[in-house]
Amino acid sequence: MAIGVLSNNIDEVYWKGNRNSRSLEYELTAFWAPFLLLHLGGMDTITAYSLEDNELWLRHSFGVITQAVTTAYILLMSWPISSRLSPLFIVVFFVGLNKYCERVWALFSASEKRFRDSIPQLMTSDSRIMEEYKLKQLEGYNVTEHQVLEAEVPVFDESVPESDDAIEILLAHSFFEMVKRLFADLILGFQDRDASRAIFESNTMHPEKALKVVEIELGLIYDLMYTKATVVYSSWGITQRIIGSFLILSVLVMVSLDEALVGKNSSKTDLTITLVLLVVALLLDLCAFAELLLSDQTAHWLIKHKKIAMLRIINRIRPMIPTNRGRKRKRWSTTVEQRSLISYSFATRKKPLFCLKLLKLLHIEETVEIFWYKNITPPDPLYLDRADDLPKQIFKEVATIRSWAENNGKGTDLKTLYGRRGGLALERYNRSDDLEWSVKMEFEQSILVWHLATEICYRIDYIRPPDPDSSESYYHDRGKCLSRYMLYLLMEHPNMLPIGIGQIKFRDLYSDLGKFIEAFMSKPLNEVTEKEASEMLMEEVKAENMLVGGGDMNNVVIFYGCKLASVLGKDQNKWQVINNVWMEMLGHAASQCKGRLHAQQLRRGGEYLTHLWLLMAHFGFTDHFQIPRSRAIAEAILR
Repeated sequence: MAIGVLSNNIDEVYWKGNRNSRSLEYELTAFWAPFLLLHLGGMDTITAYSLEDNELWLRHSFGVITQAVTTAYILLMSWPISSRLSPLFIVVFFVGLNKYCERVWALFSASEKRFRDSIPQLMTSDSRIMEEYKLKQLEGYNVTEHQVLEAEVPVFDESVPESDDAIEILLAHSFFEMVKRLFADLILGFQDRDASRAIFESNTMHPEKALKVVEIELGLIYDLMYTKATVVYSSWGITQRIIGSFLILSVLVMVSLDEALVGKNSSKTDLTITLVLLVVALLLDLCAFAELLLSDQTAHWLIKHKKIAMLRIINRIRPMIPTNRGRKRKRWSTTVEQRSLISYSFATRKKPLFCLKLLKLLHIEETVEIFWYKNITPPDPLYLDRADDLPKQIFKEVATIRSWAENNGKGTDLKTLYGRRGGLALERYNRSDDLEWSVKMEFEQSILVWHLATEICYRIDYIRPPDPDSSESYYHDRGKCLSRYMLYLLMEHPNMLPIGIGQIKFRDLYSDLGKFIEAFMSKPLNEVTEKEASEMLMEEVKAENMLVGGGDMNNVVIFYGCKLASVLGKDQNKWQVINNVWMEMLGHAASQCKGRLHAQQLRRGGEYLTHLWLLMAHFGFTDHFQIPRSRAIAEAILR
């Protein structure tokens, strides 16, 4: 729209012959046109707001053409009016056009088909060594064969510093091709599995290091999908930025020193706007350069080329930057969202939404209600100042589950360990006979039933204040966290979970739960505490009474949730059972979610489910490993 206004103003001056009287008025405003083109190119740190934006690269290409043609038209019309600024106009025009084209190329590179095509194919019949073996035979060498294990395990130089995340950055880059194949939903060879498992199952791979590697890998994928990383992190991209910044600075100096523009006859407002546009463009370039300097890709290049001293200088500079001052470097939010059926039941009954009839008329009452009451269950921090925080414990469980399965005569494949959705955890604690029914329902029903049971048990066994040194306190807190996180996924991101019985009306579910509590306690929820309601749900509710309202899904979930809580309440190890069942459900959900759905969540900072999915893949727990190794892998020995 702004380009259109400038074009009309230039037309008025040019075609009506008012060049002498109106030239000074439009001399600077015509110069704004290339800045609009420059800012359409966007910053280096964001090109797309969702993956769908990448698929619209063709529409953005058309936008580049139309905007460039319109800006060039303004240049041609304004040339006779502003002979001093026209050369500067051309400079800014080409800088802006280059930035806009970079954005379109980044969108094109991150589009689904292009991203998949950019990943090299795996050799399915012969390995690289077999290919070399055949070539050497054709060249006339005498070649003998012997069987070897083909797994490229990264080996690092001793000069690499152990601090400053250097080793983690190297590991993340060494596995990056494998990670790209996972996000593109492409199959992987067992060579990748063997190399990844060799690193992640080694004694030197501590939980903090493994989790940091996963964070860096997700950051690299985010850069490919949502930023100009494909353009920026190259010799050509860096050269363009240096030249572009130098040209903008030169234009700023020349405009500031032009006596005719700074004189009394020129508009002070127009001059101020012009200088602001130049200064902002230059500041954006400097910010982009700072982001480039502090990025993991730059750190990897410095480590790879043994510029360790430079890396340490950059790491010392990092805390001095205002946005990082006083904070430890974070690559994601380190929190998990939480939702609670019982808390929603109490909140919606005590403080119903205003204009509820209008919201129902618009069919948005559930969406508004979930958003409005989400603060009653705030996000739970994962990285706590305690030795047994959630990510570290989950890493240890994923790392040791294979050895446990081997020692107990179980299968070690993904389907056996995580395909039963909690059945294996019940078997470990000898609870299959009385609780197997709870994990054989539809997956969505199992989540709701186990969530309601966990919420009931949590409120009855509430520990205040939690003792960090108590295992009971830890399992109690973690079970609640996993339960509420799974409900959050089911409520707000059901597409990330395996296909179930269909869309659930959560508003009807927690509304019916509130009505149910009021009916059995014969008093409104305003006069009842959540603990009292939980005790009633566990002890006083009988099967024949609970199903009076009918056999719809809401009544079934409430009935079986209370039944499960009642059975679990008699077990001394119930919180270990609850934690292991939720862990198995979470692992099943993570492994069944497609890579592209995981990538979509990176724009929101990344889901913890995605971190677990990638961590499990590094341990070999994924269906992507489908290309077997050749039975006889040969190593060429030249005679």
